[in-house]
Amino acid sequence: MTADPRLLDTQQVASYLGVHEKQVYTLIHDRGLPATKITGKWLFPVHLVDRWLESAVINMPEQLPFLQVARQLLLIAGSDDPLFVRALALFRRLNPVILTLQSRTGSTDGLLALGKGLVHMACAHLVDEHGGYSPSTIQEIAGKDVAVVTFATRNQGVVLRKDEASRIRTFTEALEGDLKWALREVGTGTRALMERELANANRNLSELAHAQTTCDSHMDVALAVHSLKADAGIAIEAVARMLGLAFIPLKRERFDLVIRKEAFFLEQTQEFLSFLQAPQFSALVEELGGYETGESGRIVN
Repeated sequence: MTADPRLLDTQQVASYLGVHEKQVYTLIHDRGLPATKITGKWLFPVHLVDRWLESAVINMPEQLPFLQVARQLLLIAGSDDPLFVRALALFRRLNPVILTLQSRTGSTDGLLALGKGLVHMACAHLVDEHGGYSPSTIQEIAGKDVAVVTFATRNQGVVLRKDEASRIRTFTEALEGDLKWALREVGTGTRALMERELANANRNLSELAHAQTTCDSHMDVALAVHSLKADAGIAIEAVARMLGLAFIPLKRERFDLVIRKEAFFLEQTQEFLSFLQAPQFSALVEELGGYETGESGRIVN
C-alpha cells in the first residue's frame, strides 16, 4: 500500500479494477494500463488509470456543450460598437462575479465562432439588399438554433472633417473627390456596406486610388480622419459626435445580438439582457448619443 493516495500499488490497482493481481501485468503490456516502475516496483497514478478507463468506455453519453456548463462566464465575439463596449464595461462593474470577455472580430467571424459553440453570443450588423440583417445569412453561418435580439439602432455613414463638409454633402460627392479613404476589414458589416454603396454608384474599391488605410473599428476610422491619416471613411454617427467630425448618413441599421438557444436561458445571458432595461444603460445611451434603444432586448426571430 502506498503512502500517497494519488498512487496505487499492484494490489490496490487490481482491487480498484476488480481483477486478479496477475492480470494487472497483462493489462500493462497488452492493454496500455498507465504505470511507472521508476521506484523499482509498479505504481499506478489514479488520475491516469481513470482516464484510461474512460477511454475504453463504449456508448459514451454526449457531454453537455461547454457553454452550458461554464457558469459565471459570458463569451462574446463579433462586430464593433462603442456603445456596446461601454455597456460591457458597465455590466462588468455591476456584475463582478460574471467574467465577461469580448473579441471584436467582425460580424462574420463572430457568427462563425457562435456556430462552432465557442461563444455565447455574437454581435452582428449584416447588410442585405433590403437593408438590416439577413436572417438567411445568419442561419447559414451560425446555424438555425439561434435567437436574434436587438441591442440598439444606429446610423452608419461617411465621416469627414468639418472643413470638408462644405464641399462634400453626399456619398457620391465624396467618391468624386480626391480623398484618401479609411476602410474597415473584409468580413465586417461596415465593409459590406461600403462595397454595396460603391456597387450602387457603379464604382469599386480599385477605383479609389487613395484607399490605403485599413482600420479595426469605427473609432479607428474616426481617429484616422481626425488625425489627417485619411480624409473620409464609413463609420457610425456616435464616433463622429465624439471627435467633432462631420457625418453624412447612409443607412439606419440594427446592431443585433445573436445568441445560441442553449445559452439563451443561462443566468449570465439573462443578466446581460436584463441589464439592457436598466436605468444605468439608458443613462449611458443618452451620454453617448446617436442611438435608439426603444427595441433593446426585443427578440427579432
